[in-house]
Amino acid sequence: MTTMEDKVADRGAPSRTFDMVRQAGSGDLSRLAVLVVLVVLGQIITPAFLSLGNVHVILMAVAAIGIMAYGMTLVVITGEIDLSVAGIAILSCVVGGLLIPTGSAVLVIGATLATGLLVGLLNGVLVAAIGIPSLIATLGMLGISRALANIASGGQALYPEPIAAYLWLGRGAVAGVPVPVLLLAILGVAAILLTRYSTFGRALYATGGNVRAAALSGINTVAVRTVVFMISGVCAALAGILECARLSYINPAGLEGMELSVLAVTVLGGAALAGGSGSITGTLVAAVIIGIVNNLLNQMGVSIYLQQVVTAAVILAVVLPGMWRRGIVK
Repeated sequence: MTTMEDKVADRGAPSRTFDMVRQAGSGDLSRLAVLVVLVVLGQIITPAFLSLGNVHVILMAVAAIGIMAYGMTLVVITGEIDLSVAGIAILSCVVGGLLIPTGSAVLVIGATLATGLLVGLLNGVLVAAIGIPSLIATLGMLGISRALANIASGGQALYPEPIAAYLWLGRGAVAGVPVPVLLLAILGVAAILLTRYSTFGRALYATGGNVRAAALSGINTVAVRTVVFMISGVCAALAGILECARLSYINPAGLEGMELSVLAVTVLGGAALAGGSGSITGTLVAAVIIGIVNNLLNQMGVSIYLQQVVTAAVILAVVLPGMWRRGIVK
């Protein structure tokens, strides 16, 4: 029997979903304004700031973090969090790296991406199906993934030089555009189309806005949350490939703390940890903002510790006004 509460949820959830989709990029203009100010400031401080070489450096520095942040953004929109991304990235790369002696790029890259997908699926099952809080489940998975990576590799680095296609992903270029930057752009467009113009995208925002109302309106919220964790796992594995290929070695102890940088970019991009809001456009702009800030500070000779303070201040300066508008802080 359908109750009045069910009917209200059925009518209310879709309308709230459309509102959230329309408002998802409402904060992107403020981030774009910050980006423009930083670009102008950078050009004033360093005349070569907008040179092709320096733009190349900035975009290469944020490509892997940006791709990871795409997956994280989808997870956060549903009201969950994925702190295991760096662990998934390194475990996936180690699993693929163990197949380097085969000489097959398909096997190495395929195994890497498949591992990311499977660990993401496991995260999804733990969180969406079993009901373990995502903070706990993914933090545990972070530790497990890093431990397994060290066990599988014997604590030794793996070197992918024999796999030319692998190295090309981190060092190659297409029409002068570095492959990591090209992948950042292509995946960004795909993620924007997914979140803004698909039924699945509307289900993301509905699930994050009110999971119970979304379920009552016919959305399979368990499947939605499981899929976003799988996407996050694949994004992490791909980002791991880009970093390992760029460095020409797979370090089982690498990418330490990268999950925090990814989370910072995601939050700076406008995704609320409570769920129901966020945009891929905002995430991309946020990644570039962080890249520009770090680039300027490096050129000015600022210490790494002070860089962390400045980066945190920039994040607060961009995020707090939006939180005030939403009444989250007073």
